Amino acid sequence: MRATKESPTIVIGAGLAGLAAALSLSRRGIPVMVVEAQRSAGGCCSTEVSDGYTFNNGAVYVAVPSLLRAAFGRVGLSFDDEVQLACIAKPHATFLDNGTAVHLSTAERSYVDGADHHRRTQVLRDGLARLRDDWRPVYATLVRDVLPEEPSLLRTIGKLWRHLPRMGGHVSGLIASYFPDGDLQAAVASTLLYTGLAPDRLPATQIIGLLALLEEGFHLPRGGMGAISDALLRALQSQSVSVRFGTRVKEIVVSDGGVHGVVLTDGEHLPASHVIATCSGLGVVKNLLRAADVPRSLAAKANKAPLSHRAISIQIGYSGAAAADAFIVNHVPAMEQQGGLHVLKPNVPQWISYTQPTRVLPELAPAGRHIIELYAPASDIRSVSEWNPAWTDSALERYLDALQKRVPGITIETTRVLDPQGFARERHLYEGALYGIAPGSPPHRFLPHRTPVSGLYLGGQTTFPGYGVPSAMLSGIQSAESLVADLSRSR
Repeated sequence: MRATKESPTIVIGAGLAGLAAALSLSRRGIPVMVVEAQRSAGGCCSTEVSDGYTFNNGAVYVAVPSLLRAAFGRVGLSFDDEVQLACIAKPHATFLDNGTAVHLSTAERSYVDGADHHRRTQVLRDGLARLRDDWRPVYATLVRDVLPEEPSLLRTIGKLWRHLPRMGGHVSGLIASYFPDGDLQAAVASTLLYTGLAPDRLPATQIIGLLALLEEGFHLPRGGMGAISDALLRALQSQSVSVRFGTRVKEIVVSDGGVHGVVLTDGEHLPASHVIATCSGLGVVKNLLRAADVPRSLAAKANKAPLSHRAISIQIGYSGAAAADAFIVNHVPAMEQQGGLHVLKPNVPQWISYTQPTRVLPELAPAGRHIIELYAPASDIRSVSEWNPAWTDSALERYLDALQKRVPGITIETTRVLDPQGFARERHLYEGALYGIAPGSPPHRFLPHRTPVSGLYLGGQTTFPGYGVPSAMLSGIQSAESLVADLSRSR
């Protein structure tokens, strides 16, 4: 196999990053082919219908819609013309063991139920408003000047240097400085459970997840999260770009320091002028390149990359009980104890957190039925190969028992489960780590879009400092723009 100038660029992966990278190249007139191991597009931003229920395959809501609209604009699409977003009117409810309930949305509309609720509601709103106003410049700079560009520690510091004094420490101390009430601390901290880190271990910068709620709200696409990737796939098909599903890459072929194509698992050789791999940069380094072809600098970065947490995805379709009065429902302890929610234990969990997409989009389930999605922790393993499937069955039994206690009258109709090995095998998440690189890691810990191997670019998981849909899409765009810039310089 020998690539020529006429050979297409091959994009590995048809998730958000791969679709965005291919569309970005195609819009510039660059021949491109997409190869995807699964039978459908979208990766971790897709949906699947099972027993009449429409389940998400990873991402569960859209935060920072302004950034997503900007990403669509960079590939020549109007997001609002392609995807209909439903605003989540009641995004977050946290329930504490003492009977207090804290409902979070905007600073002006959040409120407390329980003892002394009038005074505590005002304390909550005042704290949220001060936090929002103090951190608004950081949020705006990230959305406008940092996340749209390739990750760079120098660039990030250059844009945020004025705000660095407030960005140190951990989330626990930051939250305590705005909310003296322990119940309010617990509720605010619970908005960051998705990171997989205890508040006293989570860098203060990750409060941005709460800022996204306060500034822009949370949203769901009509039809489920797959509506976003479906829009990108439609645009690619309108450009007559070849997307080969059920096509798994075995090896990226490198010769004389440059990429020449890929070899598929069935032995077929596909020549390529360039390759953009969006199937996890760590997976590329560890699995798709021969050891002799991995540059030392790239190997060193991959070996030191701090991985995020692992989890077991549990999704149920149910009847017999009404949906709760919020999209995200948390039953949690005090902030200081919330790290325990990230540890898999042998008993029925006392506290539990889940989302209810049918609270916003009832049409995702048959009439009179609902969906719950939750992530159970999968801790204490060094490698995904150590995971025992029996642990999955045991965790499922315990968490369903916990749901039965928290949602009286629930009758479970169908269940979908994906454990760390499933995330690695079916979603191509390296080592089953949900976010690739751990939350709060600085940009220089991420793998670069432009690798030392001529013609090889990385996108997708492990190349972007964010955990949401817009960042994933932007990583593909940034990798494609790096390729285009290199082509311009070589002419």
